[in-house]
Amino acid sequence: MIAYGATNVGKVRKNNEDAFKISDKENIYLLADGMGGHLGGEFASSMAVQDLEKLLIDVRNKTEIKEAIEEVNRKIYQKSLEDENLSGMGTTLSMVKILEDHLYFANIGDSRIYRLKDGNLTQLTIDDSYVNYLLEVGAITSDQAKDHPKKNVLLKALGTTEDIEVFVQEVQWQEDDLYLLCSDGLTNMLDEEEIQEILSSHEAKEAVDILIDRALGRGGKDNITVIILTIKGGAQ
Repeated sequence: MIAYGATNVGKVRKNNEDAFKISDKENIYLLADGMGGHLGGEFASSMAVQDLEKLLIDVRNKTEIKEAIEEVNRKIYQKSLEDENLSGMGTTLSMVKILEDHLYFANIGDSRIYRLKDGNLTQLTIDDSYVNYLLEVGAITSDQAKDHPKKNVLLKALGTTEDIEVFVQEVQWQEDDLYLLCSDGLTNMLDEEEIQEILSSHEAKEAVDILIDRALGRGGKDNITVIILTIKGGAQ
């Protein structure tokens, strides 16, 4: 597996509360988008990717991945209780761990994981957001969701409660498949059709820069973080 990643503070925010980690040697890929007041978001996202990377090195199955995420959740939550400057902090999480020919992934919050397969882009994760809940129950349309006033309200985040429900999924990866991990700073600026076109028509390393540049060109209202994974031997 080969991975490329980058992050950008954007054009509006002063701090970058996104964090990401690429560990090709261990086949671990992590992305987090923090929240929680001054310094809290940065601390939570950084803690999530650093601590989780260490725990994921030796995992061998879906259960152990789930337990690792739950442990990091408890650590972030406990830290928020100990330091009043970090009170209420939390973070989204999108993670990938590859074991042999299987790609294990999990998502908490509204950062996303996509797969580009045979030129078609599919979102593998489900947003833990209030707006996505309204979409699922049919209360709003997809067009209404784009500009909904509660678009950024999350129903779940890492570190905001002592216990968290974690769902780890798996797919069998194949050469020529491409995977995208991204924060909502990208998906709030670009629609999926445009993302699909960029991923389909550019090499992975170039596509990372183009995606971030396009989001900045649309206003860069949030921090923007992108990781693209490609398979060794496949299209890179």
